[in-house]
Amino acid sequence: MVRPPDQQTTTLDPAITAVHRTRLFESVVAQLRELIRDGKLLPGQRLPSEREMAQRFQVSRASVREAVRALEQEGLVATRSGAGTFVSEEGFDAAVDVLAKRLLAGREVVADILELRLLLEPQIAALAAQRATAGDKEQMAAILREQEAQVAEGETGAAADVAFHSTVASASHNQVLERLSATLADLLSPIRDEGLQTPDRSYSSLRTHRAILQAIEAGDQEAARLAMQEHIEGVERELSQDSPGRQ
Repeated sequence: MVRPPDQQTTTLDPAITAVHRTRLFESVVAQLRELIRDGKLLPGQRLPSEREMAQRFQVSRASVREAVRALEQEGLVATRSGAGTFVSEEGFDAAVDVLAKRLLAGREVVADILELRLLLEPQIAALAAQRATAGDKEQMAAILREQEAQVAEGETGAAADVAFHSTVASASHNQVLERLSATLADLLSPIRDEGLQTPDRSYSSLRTHRAILQAIEAGDQEAARLAMQEHIEGVERELSQDSPGRQ
């Protein structure tokens, strides 16, 4: 049967997609997370009661409970039986640790982390070339001497590798970049030995570290940036060889 024109349906443009409503508890999580991040809720501070938060957020108490559970999983709050819910004493440090564990459960994110390193660490090295003190440079040189000793003894030198990148980040004298670099190092720590598991790779890492240090000692920002870029690209190539299916 043909419907009258005013009753016929039309096909929507295929570019139109369904609208997804954000769950209420996610909005509560976002607001509380921001308050903790901005220091408006301090470590050790007790959150309002479930009933009070439900009233203030204009949501059900069930939504508040779900939001608190989510924040607990992130490590941002802790519930003490009979006492209430408190902002974690570790604050965002705890959240970073939890995030690291979650990310490391899926090895497919390694390529993404390396890509982030490639965007971040060459610029950190350039800043280190500009700002490193004599003490910073000596510390880096000492670490590379230790890395050389570790490799000569048949070890991977992974511990010295971590220390070197940490010191380069510290030499940027930018606390935020230093924290980001430390977080990336934590995320990659389980595969760092894998990436340096052969003598050739260990010596390659040492060689590129020396090039980075040489540029920093010379105060050559562009050379430091390029040396760090070469180092990370080398790590990425080596890991890709171990995982041919990874793009």
